[in-house]
Amino acid sequence: MTSLLSSSSFSSASASASARRVARGVSPLRGSSSARSRSSSSRSRSAARPLLPSLQAIMNSSGSGSSSSDVLVDMQELRDTALDAIRTIGYSANDAAVLLDVMMYAQMRGNNQGIIKITTNGLARNEDATPMRVEHDTATCARINGNREVGMAVLYRATEMAVQKAKSAGVGIVGTHNTSTSTGALGYYCRQAAKQGVICLAFAQSPEFVAPYGSKEALFGTNPIAAGFPTSDTSSPLVMDLATSAYALFGLLEAKTAGRKIPEGVAQDAAGRVTTDPSEVLDGGAIRVFDGGHKGSSLALLVELLGGALTNAAIEDKKAKKSWGNLVVCIDPKQLGWTADEFQRRVDTVCRRVKKCEPLPDHGEILLPGERGDRVEDANERAGSIEVEANLWKDLQDMAAKAPPRDSADSATAPSSIFAASSGGMPESNGAPSTSRGTGKDSWGMDTRLVHPTDPCDDPYAAVAPPLYQTATFKQPDAVSMGPYDYTRSGNPTRAQLEHHIAELEGGDRGFAFASGMAALTAVTRIVRSGETILAGDDIYGGTSRLLGSVLPKQDINVVHVVMSDLDAVESALNKNKVKLLMLESPTNPRMQVIDLQRISAMAKKANPDTVICVDNSIMAPVYQRPLDLGADVSMTSATKFIAGHSDVTAGLLTTKGKELGDEIYFHQNSEGTAASPFDCWLSIRGIKTMKLRMDKQSDNAMKIARFLEKHPLVSRVHYPGLETHANHDVQRRQASGYGSLLSFNTHDVNASRAICEKSKLFKITVSFGSVSSLISMPCFMSHASIPAEVRAERGLTDDLVRISAGIEDAEDLIADLKEVMDEYLMETTGKPADVSASRSVEELEARESWLLERIRELESKVKTSN
Repeated sequence: MTSLLSSSSFSSASASASARRVARGVSPLRGSSSARSRSSSSRSRSAARPLLPSLQAIMNSSGSGSSSSDVLVDMQELRDTALDAIRTIGYSANDAAVLLDVMMYAQMRGNNQGIIKITTNGLARNEDATPMRVEHDTATCARINGNREVGMAVLYRATEMAVQKAKSAGVGIVGTHNTSTSTGALGYYCRQAAKQGVICLAFAQSPEFVAPYGSKEALFGTNPIAAGFPTSDTSSPLVMDLATSAYALFGLLEAKTAGRKIPEGVAQDAAGRVTTDPSEVLDGGAIRVFDGGHKGSSLALLVELLGGALTNAAIEDKKAKKSWGNLVVCIDPKQLGWTADEFQRRVDTVCRRVKKCEPLPDHGEILLPGERGDRVEDANERAGSIEVEANLWKDLQDMAAKAPPRDSADSATAPSSIFAASSGGMPESNGAPSTSRGTGKDSWGMDTRLVHPTDPCDDPYAAVAPPLYQTATFKQPDAVSMGPYDYTRSGNPTRAQLEHHIAELEGGDRGFAFASGMAALTAVTRIVRSGETILAGDDIYGGTSRLLGSVLPKQDINVVHVVMSDLDAVESALNKNKVKLLMLESPTNPRMQVIDLQRISAMAKKANPDTVICVDNSIMAPVYQRPLDLGADVSMTSATKFIAGHSDVTAGLLTTKGKELGDEIYFHQNSEGTAASPFDCWLSIRGIKTMKLRMDKQSDNAMKIARFLEKHPLVSRVHYPGLETHANHDVQRRQASGYGSLLSFNTHDVNASRAICEKSKLFKITVSFGSVSSLISMPCFMSHASIPAEVRAERGLTDDLVRISAGIEDAEDLIADLKEVMDEYLMETTGKPADVSASRSVEELEARESWLLERIRELESKVKTSN
């Protein structure tokens, strides 16, 4: 299955107890037994709250205490078994690793939000689930529609967004709704956020399991509240995680599985009577609030309002509607005038004061919130094993036995953190979470993989820079046998290096280097036979349009165009036509429309499993997007653009999945002699090493230019997926890890567009994009001129459209260059200076664009009539 998550995954803590707590004055665990740690902590908590004697029993039976039915399980064996068990539910190995990381956080800390979820339908996939969607997004706030996806994945995404917003705007508030399962232990998300230097508050609403004070009817969820605060030891934030209920739902399930009773006073049966039988609670009864009084009930109501009413989650009949909500609030302490170090030291001071308080005579050590869990976690880490309830362990093993074989690279190690800063405010992601950061190649980040590819060729001199094999032919060992290479058209070591590298970066089985991007796309179309159908979008690269519209029809190949942003139209076209090849671009060139690659790929395979899906990934490159992870069979990247990066190479790269498809592509490449030259491959190998550095700078520049343009009165509309106003901004965030450096805009005045292009000093008027130099063009007169005018009008491609490829120059210089030209044109034509404070509504922009399109049609109709 495809990945649920649009980002790489969280990291789990692994530092020792003493190293993680020295900054807060917290003593390391005394003794080596996790059971001893748990009982010690339980005594402390009980003594601290003499009015709540039931808390002692709660701590001892909430899944953290030993039982005669517990078995000791090796930690890695538990992770591997649980990973396979999750995969049987329908998750990919990467997604399973993320979900397992959330659950193991709880399991390691003696919290019953752990692996019990796997065997009790806590991770059940909803048949109606579709990819989660950001349905509201501003600089500081967002709301995510989970679309019935698993709760952990949705809250994971929400926390990521909240941290990013806090880091860029000071505060990040993200709500979620329409999730179908529990989000797990809230402390997990707060800990990861706090590690990044922000304060994090999280609230989780859930179905009706808890009765308001004095009621026999369940109305609240267990409604936990969590908070995370950064400390001087960045690996060990202060985390508070408390349910507003007296007992956890999964604690009930675990107790029922183990055949044991629950503590007295924490729950009631259907008649409202106190019961210790978990089955009676689950069969129409209710859990009580944690203090059995008004305060616990008030906190539960608080979560219900913040996590439910505010986020658009269900507030009535929550069990049936399965639309449960969460709210994450992240605050950067810098907004209140503190440096990161200053605030962390203040947190440390408060914690130390708490720890140094003189305890009551009958009370042991004063514990900070979360400290008990920290100690249990550390003890389990050091022991390398953990106690698991016997029935639960057997159920896990039974599930895991049904899992399909997994690749040797798959492991149950903890995923790496999604919170590292990355370009454009987005996480480094290719549509699926990466595995844990370690020392192996599979765990390297994109920057490292660009610089350190696997070398498929033996170099006897071990040159640091790959050698250039500029030769047409190769000497053979004798007259009747062949060496690895014979003729450069068929293969060349320099080309092999580039082809192997792009396959690694794209996550494919085989890579190919062609003399141009169009040569690469043409090779893909060779799999289509006479009478078969190609389905393509309506906003596509001009060269692709020429190939599909003027070349392939002569071979009796049917070409159908559809608006790819209209998913209903796409689905209809896929069902109506037996599509052999589906050709996609995202973002599209030049109007920068974002296509939902994952959903359309799934639609195509459902309509016809034999459909080959090819994505032109030139605008994103594997740095920002990996189409094969999103369901494609072929990914094409023009090496002319970002890979080479200096406008001195013409080449195209293909990456394919599957041996049969790869063999067919190679047959046509070799037969037709369309391979890239050794020198162009060598230049591409050199350029690829700095690709991410360049793309990150170019993307940052593009964002700044786009924000400038959208405020300028000469511009009627800006097309850039990084803008929150872009129609599919949320899709871009989900399937890519950046927004790219290509953008376009309309002026509704061809003369204004010409002036911008021709009078700017730093922008070179030229086709292509991805260069270190900033480029500018008018597509209808240049790259897309081969498309008939009436077709361009139908597609919304107007003559006034200007396309910019941002380079690596200083963004202020680029913006100043554009501003000078645009302000000058306004003065010449209106006699008024530019008023950048003026803004237009979306309705005004759409009306102006519709008017212009209609005007173009009228003029073209008159031309046809006169002819």
